[in-house]
Amino acid sequence: MNHKNEKTWDEEWELIARLNHAQKFDEYIEELGIAWKAFEQGNVPKGLRPAVHASWIRSHEEGIDAYRFEYQLCAEHELRRVMTRNSALIAIARDIMRNLLAYNPDGHINLTDANGVTMHYCGQDLTPVGSILSEAISGTNCTGRCIKENKLVYMLSAENYKEALRIRGKHCAAAPIRDENGVMLGVLTLTANPGYFHYHTLGTVQAAAEAISQQLILRHLVNEQESVMESLNEGVLVVSERGTIRQLNRYARQILGIQEDVRFRDADEVFMPDDCSFRALPACKDRNITLSPGPVSRITCVISVVITPEGGRVISMRDNRRIRDMTRRVIGSSASYTFDMILGQSRIMQDTRNKARNAGRSDSTVLLTGESGTGKELFAQSIHNGSNRNTGPFLAVNCGAIPRDLVLSELFGYEDGAFTGSRRGGSAGKFELADGGTLFLDEIGDMPLDAQASLLRVLQEGEVTRIGGKQPLKVNVRIVAATNRDLKRDIDNGSFRRDLYFRLNVISLPIPPLRVRKEDIKELADWFCEKICRALNRERALLSGSALQMMENYDWPGNVRELENIVERTINLTETDDISDKDLPEELRLSACAISDIPGESVKSFSLKDGEKTLIELCLMEKKGNMRQVAIALNLSRGALYNKMKRYGIEPDDYRRLCHDV
Repeated sequence: MNHKNEKTWDEEWELIARLNHAQKFDEYIEELGIAWKAFEQGNVPKGLRPAVHASWIRSHEEGIDAYRFEYQLCAEHELRRVMTRNSALIAIARDIMRNLLAYNPDGHINLTDANGVTMHYCGQDLTPVGSILSEAISGTNCTGRCIKENKLVYMLSAENYKEALRIRGKHCAAAPIRDENGVMLGVLTLTANPGYFHYHTLGTVQAAAEAISQQLILRHLVNEQESVMESLNEGVLVVSERGTIRQLNRYARQILGIQEDVRFRDADEVFMPDDCSFRALPACKDRNITLSPGPVSRITCVISVVITPEGGRVISMRDNRRIRDMTRRVIGSSASYTFDMILGQSRIMQDTRNKARNAGRSDSTVLLTGESGTGKELFAQSIHNGSNRNTGPFLAVNCGAIPRDLVLSELFGYEDGAFTGSRRGGSAGKFELADGGTLFLDEIGDMPLDAQASLLRVLQEGEVTRIGGKQPLKVNVRIVAATNRDLKRDIDNGSFRRDLYFRLNVISLPIPPLRVRKEDIKELADWFCEKICRALNRERALLSGSALQMMENYDWPGNVRELENIVERTINLTETDDISDKDLPEELRLSACAISDIPGESVKSFSLKDGEKTLIELCLMEKKGNMRQVAIALNLSRGALYNKMKRYGIEPDDYRRLCHDV
C-alpha cells in the first residue's frame, strides 16, 4: 500500500470515528446531498471522501444511470457455474453470516464472488441471488468498491451512486475474503440501519471475513492432507493421545478390511492388536504387528510409528502380502518354462511330459526324481505354469546350497531380534513369499533333519511360524520337491525322515536320464547350437553325422546339462560352422576309442562297467596319470574318480610309471 492510499485510509477511519463520537450521521448525510448536487453540476463536491468521489467519476464514465434502479442478473448457466465453483465458500460462510446477523436486527448480509455475483444472503431481501454488484454494473456501492479497491471499505447511504440506494437510507461495510495466497475469493457485505452502524461495525465485518478465509484455508489444508494420505502407497492410521482413531486412509481400510466409519472409536477395540496397545506404541520403524479387525480375520502388518507433540501416534502400515509381492518382483519369483519348451520326442519323454501335465492339474505335492542335469526344475516350472496357481509366485530353493544354520530362517523367516545378526524388522521366509503359488524345493535330500521336521509340520498344518515368532501364519503353498538321491536308502541310514518322504511322495515323477533317450540328442544338440550361436552373434553351426554319432555313443553322465555345456564349448573353440567328430571334446573321443577297442566277438558279454573301466584306463594313459586332468576330461570330481578307480582296482601310479618307462 502506497503513502497516498494509507492517507486516504486514515481519513476514512478518522471520518467514521468522528461521526461516531462528535457529529450525528444525519448531519453528514445532508452534506453528502449537497456534494451530489455539486457533482451533477460538474463541480468538485466538498466534504466527499476522495475514494468515493473517484468511484462516482468511474460510474459516470461507464454511463450508468443514477436514477434508474434494477439489479442486473447473470445468466442461469453462469450462476450455476459460479455456485458450483464456490460451494465450499458458501458452505463455510453461511453459518458465520447467520451469527453476524444476530447483532444487526433488520439487517442484510450478502456474499458475492470476486466478480460481484451474489451467491447467498440472509436477513432482509435486498440483493437477490444472481444479482451483479460490481461497480461497472451497479455503480458506486459498498461491494463494488471493496472489489475495486481490494480492501475493507464502508459506504454511507448518501455515498451510493444510485438514487434508490441513497433513498433507502442504509449504511454498508464490506470486507474481502481471501485464500492462502491472499487472492480475493469473494466479498462479505453487511447492510444495517443507521442506528446499528458505527465504528465497530467495520471491525466486526472484517473479523467475519477473516474467519471465513481462515476456515477456507484450513479446509484446503485438510483436503490437501487427505489427498496426500489417500495418494500414499501405504496405510496411514492417526491415533489420538487417548487411543481413539482420528484418521484412516483408503489404503489402511483396504489392508484391514474396514468398510464402516471407525473414527473416534478406540483403536485397540477396533483392531485388537496382539501384545500391545496403540496408545502406548513406542516410536519404531518396520515392526511386525498382528491385528484382528474382524471376528475371524488376522492380519500381519509391518508398521512404523511416529509420536506427535500431543502424544498421539501416526502409524504407517504395509500389508505383509504386499511386501511379499514386492520382494517376489525384486527376486524374480516367476516360472518361465512350459511343457511345450521341454524338448524330446522319445516315447519315454512323451510319457513323462503327459504325467507331469496331469500332475499340474491337481494341487498335490510332487516329488521329481532323477540324476543331476536331467531338467527337474524345467518340469517344476512347467507344472506350476500348467496349474491353477500359474498367476501366483514360483520360488525355487536349493536345499543343499543353504548353510545348515540358515535353513530354517530361509524357509520360515524370522522376527525382529530373533537372533544375532538378524535384519531389523524381521524377514519373510520362502513359504510366506510363495503364498498362493508354488515352492520348488530342489535337492530336498540334502535338507538337515531338524529342518525336515519343521517342513513336515508346514505340509501337515498349512501354517508357518517365523523364528522368534509366537503366532503361526496360514500359507497356501504347493510343494514340488526334487532330488537326485535315493531317498529310500537315506531313510534306511537315518538321514531322511520316513514320514516326510511319504508326505512328499504323493505324485512321484522320475525324470529319465539322457542315456535312455538318445534319440532326443539330435533335437537337443541342434537347439543348443542355434541358441548359442544366436547368443554369440555368429552363423548357425551344424553338427555332422559323425559328430552326432559320437554324441549318441556317449553315456552323458551329466545328462542334458552336460550336453549343453559340450555344445557351447565346441562352438566357442571352433572357427568353422561345420562341426565334425574331431571338433568334439576329448572325453567324447576317448569314449568312442574305448568302444572301438572292444573286440567284436566280445560285445555281447561286454558290460557298462567294463566300458567305464576301459575309458578311465585310456584317459589315465592319455594324461600320464595326472588325476586332475583325468577328472576334468571325464567330467568327474576328483573324489568320484578316486572312488571309481578304487572300485575297479585301478592304481594311478601304474600309469605314471608306465609313461616314465616309455
